[in-house]
Amino acid sequence: MRRRWVIGSWMACWLAASAWSPVRAHDVRAVDLALVIAVDVSTSMDREERILQHEGFAGAFEDSSVIGAIAEGPHGRIAVTYFEWAGNTRQRLIMPWTIIDGAQSSENFAARLRQRIPGTMDGGTAIGTALLYGVGLLDAKPFFADRNVINLSGDGVNNRGADLDAARTAALSRGITINGLAIVYKDMMEGLVEVVEPVSPEVLIDYFDTEIIGGTGAFVEPVTALENYSQSIRRKILREIQDPRQLASR
Repeated sequence: MRRRWVIGSWMACWLAASAWSPVRAHDVRAVDLALVIAVDVSTSMDREERILQHEGFAGAFEDSSVIGAIAEGPHGRIAVTYFEWAGNTRQRLIMPWTIIDGAQSSENFAARLRQRIPGTMDGGTAIGTALLYGVGLLDAKPFFADRNVINLSGDGVNNRGADLDAARTAALSRGITINGLAIVYKDMMEGLVEVVEPVSPEVLIDYFDTEIIGGTGAFVEPVTALENYSQSIRRKILREIQDPRQLASR
């Protein structure tokens, strides 16, 4: 019964992604990286944190080192999509697939992202379902990518929705790399009444490392303090753009 539910959930995510990702003639080009940014906006993330997270991703695409890293790739362009997630039925596409091939398109992406107000959604923390939604976006992308990556942020463990291990396996079987932005400067899911005892930052990082991330060059980038959001996100985006296979050969 669980297997049937997971497959049905994945198909629903794929159809949702297809509806938001129409094929455009200028998009049918190879890119170095197809990057899905999946941001946690569950109720454990307060307003200040959601704004800092949102601004951190927008600011990363204005950074000269990020723009330069994109230009240095074999194709000189990447594609990015951005969605918010929380509970099992709580996914909201914010930015559809966008080709970034220089300073202008990167800054335009940041400007359009800033026009959207970061949301908040309830229903728990459905990491498995968020991963399946990201897989659906990648399956429906209207171009070829040398690498496919899901960049997932979160401040808690999976407690709703699709089975996390099955969702992770579905992503890895397609050659998708899953990276984690672990928000660890506070007790995991702080402020929620169902949390009986606090969980240390080390435990959350280990959870991301063993239960969530996977694939070629997978890594966890921790956010260790409120004021570190921007630099942690910029560092993570930069590392994802720089092909780990090329870096290893230098």
